[in-house]
Amino acid sequence: MTDIRTESPEHDQYGLLAAHGFDEAFFGLWVERDDLDELAGFLRLDPRSRRDVRLIEEATTMTDWSVPIDEKDSLWIGSHSPGWSVVISTGGPGTGVRQLSSGNRGMLIVGWHREIDGLSDLDYYRDGNVVAEIPGMPSGELLPSQLLEPYAQGLPRDGDRHQGEERLAHAFLTIVGRMTGRFLDEDWFHTPGRAYEFPLADTHG
Repeated sequence: MTDIRTESPEHDQYGLLAAHGFDEAFFGLWVERDDLDELAGFLRLDPRSRRDVRLIEEATTMTDWSVPIDEKDSLWIGSHSPGWSVVISTGGPGTGVRQLSSGNRGMLIVGWHREIDGLSDLDYYRDGNVVAEIPGMPSGELLPSQLLEPYAQGLPRDGDRHQGEERLAHAFLTIVGRMTGRFLDEDWFHTPGRAYEFPLADTHG
């Protein structure tokens, strides 16, 4: 995996997602696994609902805001970087999330629902437990834990009354990129992947 822990992305990471419709709601889960069948199994996704599709195509459905967030019924999984896969949705991941980090695998979660609870904390899991987190401060201050501090170098730390959450979301996604070895760019949206319907037993955890 390329070591980019001190590099900065070419694009504003939040701005890029917002440009593809994820300004109102977004859920991203990066997991240290590269077997998409295994990933789908952990999430208890119905293989009969699988559609092979690039994220840029599925994003159009996910970000159709004429459909309420709680009625969104699909998520997308695909490769992110060597050794890492990603799960994208607007309503959360469904079931089996903690188990994704079993076997000492890393897992990072970034998400927001702008009108409901704003930017969520950046959570870093291993073996089903949160081992580090950064609070999603509404005012935008970046307060990394000791474990994540090496990946936060050079990012703005102070708040911003007008664009605090957007800037902090960019910082969270930059930290994820530095840890996983890949930042978000236009090519990332064209990655081949799979869309699935949410499992019927949709309980978070």
